[in-house]
Amino acid sequence: MGDNFRFFLLLYVRPATAANGILDRGKLWFSIVTALAVSVALHVPDLPERGAASPLLRFISYTPGGYLAPLVLVAIAMVPAIILVRAWSGFGSFPVLFDRDFAPLLMCSMFSWAAAYLPLAIARYFVEDARSPMVYLAFDLYFMVLLAFCVRAVFGSGFGAAFGLTLAGWIGGAIGAVLLGVVGPGLGYLASPFVLYYLWIAFGSRMRGIGEGIRSGQHFRRQLEMATANPHDADAHYQLGLIYQQRRQYSDAIARFARAVEIDKEFADASMQLGVIAREQGRFEDAIGFLEKAASLDDKLAQSDVWRELGASYFGAGRVEDAGQALGKYVSRREYDPEGLYWYGMVLKKMGRAEAREMFERAIEAVKTMPSHRRAQVRQWAGKARSEL
Repeated sequence: MGDNFRFFLLLYVRPATAANGILDRGKLWFSIVTALAVSVALHVPDLPERGAASPLLRFISYTPGGYLAPLVLVAIAMVPAIILVRAWSGFGSFPVLFDRDFAPLLMCSMFSWAAAYLPLAIARYFVEDARSPMVYLAFDLYFMVLLAFCVRAVFGSGFGAAFGLTLAGWIGGAIGAVLLGVVGPGLGYLASPFVLYYLWIAFGSRMRGIGEGIRSGQHFRRQLEMATANPHDADAHYQLGLIYQQRRQYSDAIARFARAVEIDKEFADASMQLGVIAREQGRFEDAIGFLEKAASLDDKLAQSDVWRELGASYFGAGRVEDAGQALGKYVSRREYDPEGLYWYGMVLKKMGRAEAREMFERAIEAVKTMPSHRRAQVRQWAGKARSEL
């Protein structure tokens, strides 16, 4: 439980680190209990006068004004809206993404909600102006910022995409609030013991399994951490490095990949990933060193992607002739990869060759013919190719 408190407080100073820590060691029940406690503290100053609804009724009410209302909106509107937009963007079907990402995103969202509104809950006891709508709006925006860090950690997306998804979730929450205000009073019938019993029979097993994805992922990571105690297990370090890389924790990823290479000098995959990170960070000479070593160990590493990465690194370093050779080899092997076609087009354009236009056109066409689940991952290369045309 100490880790959960630590990550909760860390959200105030290092939200990116905290979000990743929550995914690795957080507890769903802790996030919900913490959010409930903050919600109660936030609403206590608004307790009704004698004769109005009792505090107990306010607590169990999920209609607007109830203690549970904001948390219900996060769970049934904001988080599903984020996942829905992610699915519409082409990253998979909604049912698959929901089963995989709902629980981790809900846990991070509850942590973020509690951290965002706790200062407001405290301020309301001492500062009268803390009850103004503009103050609430400021803390709403703070919650959005923290939630964006969580979205980035869960999906491994860039900050732009994370803030876009967070905005979509906010819109979903606003729509949910309107709907809850309209139909909320009628939902009280769901509190009937008979209705609750049949709902539990129908959905109980699914509800119990909500946290299973979190537990299994955290268990897998713990097993990898334990495996790294073996001084000869390079693969455990490599697998942990991939997790960090997907979350854009590049410092940790580099350390793990470097340790894997230190253990196994011929671990081509780890050398390639060190090169990929170095290229993304603009360290082109370092990238070239890692990628040349990886290509020498395995000429067809990662379905020859090593040559695409090496060619792009040569191009970034200004070594156009070397880039042309590497990317020409790659495109001859992978004729329909949009990223490779784009980079080869850039090299040909730099050389002043007319074939550059053909490469850009082929890159655009390759994206169009990609399966839907892959199209979202590569569409950026079609957009860049159009800009060059």
